[in-house]
Amino acid sequence: MVNKMWGRACMLLCACTWGSYAEGDNLLRLCSPGKNIEVCVDTDGGQLVYSVKKGKVEVLEASRLGLVVDGKDLGRNVSLAAEPEVEKFKTEYPLFGHHAMASDKAVEAMLPLSADGVRYGLVVRVYDDGVAVRYVLPENARRIEREHTAWNVPRNVKKVAWEGYDIGYEKEAYVTRMDEMPENEYVCGPLTVELPEGYMTFTEADCEDFPDMAFSRSGNGFKSCFPSSEKGWDIKRLPDESEKVLAGKYKGKDVSPWRCAIIASDLTGLVNSDLLTNLCPSPEEGRDFSWVKPGRCLWQWWSVGAPRYEDQKAWFDAAAELSWEYYLIDDGWRNWHKDGKDQWELLKEVIDYGRSVGVKSLVWVNSNEMRDANSRRAYLERVKAIGASGIKIDFIPTATAEIMQWYMGGMQDCAELGLLLNFHGSVKPTGLSRTYPNDITREAVRGNEYQIRRYRRVLPQAHYVALPFTRLMAGPADVTPVTLNPEELATGGYSWAHEFAQAIVFLSPVTHFSDHYSYYLESPFVDLLKAVPTVWDETLVLPCTEMGEVVAYARRKGKEWWIGVMNGDKEREIEIPLDFLKKKKQAVFLHDGKELASVVREEREVSKKEVLKVKLRAGGGFVLCHTVYLFS
Repeated sequence: MVNKMWGRACMLLCACTWGSYAEGDNLLRLCSPGKNIEVCVDTDGGQLVYSVKKGKVEVLEASRLGLVVDGKDLGRNVSLAAEPEVEKFKTEYPLFGHHAMASDKAVEAMLPLSADGVRYGLVVRVYDDGVAVRYVLPENARRIEREHTAWNVPRNVKKVAWEGYDIGYEKEAYVTRMDEMPENEYVCGPLTVELPEGYMTFTEADCEDFPDMAFSRSGNGFKSCFPSSEKGWDIKRLPDESEKVLAGKYKGKDVSPWRCAIIASDLTGLVNSDLLTNLCPSPEEGRDFSWVKPGRCLWQWWSVGAPRYEDQKAWFDAAAELSWEYYLIDDGWRNWHKDGKDQWELLKEVIDYGRSVGVKSLVWVNSNEMRDANSRRAYLERVKAIGASGIKIDFIPTATAEIMQWYMGGMQDCAELGLLLNFHGSVKPTGLSRTYPNDITREAVRGNEYQIRRYRRVLPQAHYVALPFTRLMAGPADVTPVTLNPEELATGGYSWAHEFAQAIVFLSPVTHFSDHYSYYLESPFVDLLKAVPTVWDETLVLPCTEMGEVVAYARRKGKEWWIGVMNGDKEREIEIPLDFLKKKKQAVFLHDGKELASVVREEREVSKKEVLKVKLRAGGGFVLCHTVYLFS
């Protein structure tokens, strides 16, 4: 449902239900539907700026806006060219995530602006949990030299969660003081800051044809930057792409992606925000995505290297025994040749066998085999024709404007062909899983694939407890959780309970489990591995959580609750109130054992009146499954 109203010149916000604008320096004041967030757009000395209040507290101080397009700085000498148009949005839609239904309820203003005679627009949208802005480009714009969007935060920031810069988002995540964060250097988003009043996360949404946006810190603020296109980029549509492929349009006009600030009083509100998907288009009208199914996936490459044709039946059989829905045939199948058959014939045999035991197949490909629209479509059609359920596309070039359009083409092709899609060696998501639910997960993360002995790579324990507030704030991440091999665990000092908790904390609607199937089938919690969901109906971030120190999530699927706790690099004792439980039920507890590769398993009844006290070793964890069916 969309309602429209036109603003009237008015100096007082309360004179307008949703927003107002005023002649002079103050261009717009806009309130969220619940009136708890207010965004103000002004000119300051001729420079376009915006600021944000949560209640009476200014959480985003005056911050610069603007683009440099065809040599013109559209953030300077700005004036209002016509009355803003204000709209109200209210709708719901399903999603695979922290909860099952998203609420899209917002107020939006379109400001027609002029900068030295150049007409363009600024779109401002405000929710009860955040603010976003995007630019409407001038007609016939040809080239963007740079963008000046910034986020200036108050001086009382307590912590900031951030990641080092890498084109594939595979650097470490940190939680530090603001002054410990690098200055004037690229860092990856999203960024999360902790304030005395709550939390804010900065990132982008609906990036279709702009380069990927990174950040750099300047004092107590962050600036947008584009490492893949430092000298700017041309505005052009890729040849041969279908007209159905999204290419940076909003209401028929060329636009930038949304620049976003998620704002929440606590971590539960922050993690549950639907802001990024809300800012993306609905699926194509008439497109049916009922075939998109979340699930658990067995995966061979991490534990033993390239898949061997002779081993595949055993892996499919193990996935079936675990009741897992998928098996990923990773890099190495391209080298299969046997009995006069080529790799495609053998791949089809393997996929057919998987189907016979009730396990669906996902297939790996290097993106260099599908870099243009025609070769991409032909390859995907071939994968679909031999019975695969999805594709994992790896080694993707740095995310320039052209490559971002290629991503969009891949999403559209896979939607039309009925293929699940998992981008690896990739750029972060920007909420477009709303438009393309088949874009089920993607890497863009330093996950367990990095924590591997054969490459002598070790991840510090603090990394995993920063990730939920950096990369995971952008959307699902293929962290490939749950390593159980004792020798692998010893390198990083992680416990079995910590590893299982990863599958609960790190959201990935198709979750690829990292280790060899023998460790899962022989584990003392194989029953829980067979049952753990990958998408949720409700998510709570428990009060003991501290960014960069310890992370504790309680998630509900149906009537069952799962708690996952991952500890950082210091021993601690935490308390977990169980007041969110509805009924007294049996529960399974997994505590850290004396050895990393062990757990203390306990089964007993719990109730909402109970407060658990849990001791955690460094790199340790805790899991609770509050259920009935495991015991029936």
